[in-house]
Amino acid sequence: MNPHVSANWFEIAFPVMMTLILGVQLWRRSQPRDGRLGRVGAVGIILALAVGSAANLFYQRALNVRVWPPVNIFDQVVVTAAGDVFVKMSDPIMGRTNKVQRYNCRGEFRTAFQPDNGGGLFKIAVNPDDTLSIFSVRTDSIDTFKLDGTFLQRREMDNLQMPFKFLNRGPSVLKTNGCEFILDPASGRPAVKDSAGIWPLERGDWVLEYVLDRRNIARAALLGGLMLAIYYIRTRNQRAATKA
Repeated sequence: MNPHVSANWFEIAFPVMMTLILGVQLWRRSQPRDGRLGRVGAVGIILALAVGSAANLFYQRALNVRVWPPVNIFDQVVVTAAGDVFVKMSDPIMGRTNKVQRYNCRGEFRTAFQPDNGGGLFKIAVNPDDTLSIFSVRTDSIDTFKLDGTFLQRREMDNLQMPFKFLNRGPSVLKTNGCEFILDPASGRPAVKDSAGIWPLERGDWVLEYVLDRRNIARAALLGGLMLAIYYIRTRNQRAATKA
């Protein structure tokens, strides 16, 4: 990985602290005797916040993760003549970190690369000597890696001299030598296509793909919000009836 990138402890701690603060406030506001719906709603909201905070530990590198789920691919996809597929990704929960993942033309994960972009824009380029360079605006740097993920070197360069228009999408190369990056027409998921068929990109680590994913967060938040809304409407109507 990139020796210039370390875990951002503020980004790790902030969601955890917000979960604790909001969780305590929601729990206190729900009445234990006549507010069962309120308690269920509070648990749903707290659970959604807790799942998001737990997922953030993986995306911020506080906990080890091998493969990110390929759901937030953006800006650039580069397919090489050797059949490698490089995709730029942002984390699907907080959207605060980025990563570059390399797949083969069967959709199998091969390597991950960590950009030192400091939350700013960056571009990728695959070089003729089978290395990957990451051009970062905020750090005015070009980090170069072997394709197995080994960090090679850093060069300092003013981003105005870099060969990219960073505010524009791409440049992407979606098809080379019969290997093509597509969206699977059957599932809508990112995939690669070759002469043998269509191969979805390898799913992320199990805990991120099936447990700490945004669908579960959305379900918990929707359930909690619905229960709290019903609870507050019922409580308001009961108070109005009592006053009458």
